[in-house]
Amino acid sequence: MKNMPQNRLSKERGFTLVELVIVMAVALVVAGMAIPNFVVAVRSARLKGAVSDFAGLVQNERILAVDADAFYSAYVLVGNPEQGFVDIAGKGATTIDPKDPVIQINNEILQMAVGAAPSTAALQGLFLPANATVVLYDGSVTANPITFGPRGLPCYVGGGQACKTRTAAGDVAYWLFFQDSNSKNWGAVTVTPAGRVQRWLFSGGATGTWAKY
Repeated sequence: MKNMPQNRLSKERGFTLVELVIVMAVALVVAGMAIPNFVVAVRSARLKGAVSDFAGLVQNERILAVDADAFYSAYVLVGNPEQGFVDIAGKGATTIDPKDPVIQINNEILQMAVGAAPSTAALQGLFLPANATVVLYDGSVTANPITFGPRGLPCYVGGGQACKTRTAAGDVAYWLFFQDSNSKNWGAVTVTPAGRVQRWLFSGGATGTWAKY
């Protein structure tokens, strides 16, 4: 067998060490730029998912209250992970019954009090009419969870009285906030006096804004 020509062998040689190092360096730079963006996208998706799931649970609560001609409340049970549920069985904020609709909330997402949330005045202006006579309750407080009655309207139970859609101070509305414990981004679920359930995300840091999605 004849030997292959020398010029053909030279054309079929592999990559040099320098070329391989350059390729690896470029790959690492690209990965270094892409991975942080990927992590941000994943965390954003988790927050949006948690807010959407809870908003869906509240909407389901409203439908169930109308169908059953009853008053139902939605709670977030603290744990790892937290769980949202509609108290169908009437066992209160700390016990989930097999009858209760339940959602799992990613353990990175936490329910937060209104006092910790950013730009709440701006958010209020986005989902409530200007100068409206409304009492806006924090749904994270056990004493006043997001509650719906047989008419499909939010109502408030206070002092052992029947659930009222309008108190002496005004119509009833709710909001409840979530925060991603890693990214520190915020989401919210709001309920208008007419019973409209809406989802919100806050972005932009200290000078950020709320946007409905």
